[in-house]
Amino acid sequence: MRGKTPGATTIVEPASTAPVPKCADPDAGLRIGDAAARAGVSARTLRYYEQLGLLSPSGYTAGGERRYAESDLSKLGRILELREVLGMNLEEIKEFLESETRLDEVRAAYRAKKDVRTRTARTQQKELLHEALALNESLAEQLNAKLARMDAFRATLVGNALRCRELLAELG
Repeated sequence: MRGKTPGATTIVEPASTAPVPKCADPDAGLRIGDAAARAGVSARTLRYYEQLGLLSPSGYTAGGERRYAESDLSKLGRILELREVLGMNLEEIKEFLESETRLDEVRAAYRAKKDVRTRTARTQQKELLHEALALNESLAEQLNAKLARMDAFRATLVGNALRCRELLAELG
């Protein structure tokens, strides 16, 4: 019972209902501790990101050990970039990544129709471009809102610093 509040209930939801991918080669990919060390995070962070649906390992060994591929580490780097550089919370990151993933799918679908010259293909291309436009504008708006909050915060700090300078000048 150590570390638990009496009467508290812990609810654990599965990260996904999709089948768990097994590694063809149990030695392929990095173990969770090695992946965490390379990224500069804890193994607990990787487990938490998996639980939230932000990052899933590429596979699991027959014994259930997670294995992380280079693509997983790249995605983790993107998550950390959005968190640390842009100050996004995990829900914002999840939405941002989902939009980026959808954009990748739209790009692939558009490219698949690029050389097809039928009226139907052109209509589908237009629909895909409209969706890509909306996704890009949505992502840009999310960043604009975040930047506006950061600019307001910076302006407050600059104003406070200016006031401190004024008070120091008055004191001589």
